[in-house]
Amino acid sequence: MNLQRFDDSTLIRIFALHELHRLKEHGLTRGALLDYHSRYKLVFLAHSQPEYRKLGPFVADIHQWQNLDDYYNQYRQRVVVLLSHPANPRDHTNVLMHVQGYFRPHIDSTERQQLAALIDSYRRGEQPLLAPLMAYQTLYGALS
Repeated sequence: MNLQRFDDSTLIRIFALHELHRLKEHGLTRGALLDYHSRYKLVFLAHSQPEYRKLGPFVADIHQWQNLDDYYNQYRQRVVVLLSHPANPRDHTNVLMHVQGYFRPHIDSTERQQLAALIDSYRRGEQPLLAPLMAYQTLYGALS
């Protein structure tokens, strides 16, 4: 028996597509699709920057589609293609740097430098991805 290895990318793909499917089950709306895309956009960026860049303009054109089911089918197909690319440390680093930009107005220069050092340590393979994620969670908790 040949079982596919369940890594982080596989699990994320399962949960992301399940949530997308649930949107359709519970009454598809443009707002729900846009909310979904907003929640997952950094995940998408970590999986494939080129596919992410193609998906953005498609999402921006959602209001030009008369048939939301047709739009959903096209969007889902694009998400499947995008998530078929496994996330990698280079793309995770890019996403972490984007997130750092979101925090920029809320943290001081010392915290920014610490985050940048932690991200760089992850990029060099010295820290797991969880290290900068936990640092963000700590900061986010302090900001809310």
